[in-house]
Amino acid sequence: MSKTPASCMKLREMRFTNCHIISTAILASIITMPFVAMAQAPAIKKDYKPGLLSVAYFIESANNSLNSLNSLLKKDNYRNKITTLNNPVNNELGFSLKNEILTALKPILDKVKKTDGGKFKDVIENFLNNPEDNGIKQVKKYLPSLGIFSTVISLVGNLVIVEKTITKEDLNKFMAKVQQYFYQYEKLNEINEQFGQQVARLLEKSEELKDDLKEFLVECVTTMKKNITKPSLKDVPVEALLQKHYDPQKLQTWLDTIKSRNESSFYPPDAPTTVKLITSGIKKIQKEFEALYTENYKEMKELITSLKTTIPNIDQNQLAKTSSEIDQLYNDSRQADVINLNIAQVNERMNIVCAVINMGK
Repeated sequence: MSKTPASCMKLREMRFTNCHIISTAILASIITMPFVAMAQAPAIKKDYKPGLLSVAYFIESANNSLNSLNSLLKKDNYRNKITTLNNPVNNELGFSLKNEILTALKPILDKVKKTDGGKFKDVIENFLNNPEDNGIKQVKKYLPSLGIFSTVISLVGNLVIVEKTITKEDLNKFMAKVQQYFYQYEKLNEINEQFGQQVARLLEKSEELKDDLKEFLVECVTTMKKNITKPSLKDVPVEALLQKHYDPQKLQTWLDTIKSRNESSFYPPDAPTTVKLITSGIKKIQKEFEALYTENYKEMKELITSLKTTIPNIDQNQLAKTSSEIDQLYNDSRQADVINLNIAQVNERMNIVCAVINMGK
């Protein structure tokens, strides 16, 4: 028998080895496939319910804070108090501008011959009682000016021209006597006017932020309920929207009863960002609110201190009483700010929204 060449034996061994390797690899792949398939975890369905409830609670809290701020700005007792001090008839600062003017006017009216002193006094008094309404109508024929000081001085100055018995010295004495009161009154008027303008701007910012909150709420409602359109909610107030569509308690009941759904989300995808922006806006307004009232209070206290030393024969007891009332009302406003605005709760619920949604719940 012929012997197989060594080269052929080597080739056969190589083929056998290769076949063994390939067979082993195929067997390994067949065995491994089920384990690989099992190792791939099934996709976890995202649960949007906690995120939805956190957004609803945030909107509820933010709306309450904005409503409280609006109420404070419109009906605040502190602001109402300092506004009434600006009335010329008011005597809570230890003097009445109206009475001081009429007292200084008496020596001049005692000298008139051609003018009816009684009627002239009535014109001045009527103007001072209500300079922005009935009073100004009475003096338009003399000078259509809304400035109390310039109007009164102009009216009295006309007497110097008409009445020969009244001298320029009489007018100078009148001006010197009333000017000290007018100066303090104008300072008070300036403080109040500036304060009123700042409050109006702050209220406007608050209303704009309330509109932003409503826009976000509408987006949330229409995202959650596809059958509701944005135009249908345009004229619905925030409170009504919350009550009907986004009340947290009602949402909890609704979530417990609905079947599984395939919608991509229950709330807008940018909800965390929007919530942060609204919270930042509320915090900013609250800081401006505090700064505004603190500055006004400081100016009012400085004015009261000035009155004590610059106005002769001022009613010190009445001034002290008014100062004490302003202190109390200012402190009450600050306390109402802390309690009603509830910035801490808004901030806490913002953090919950971001944490819940960003964790994928």
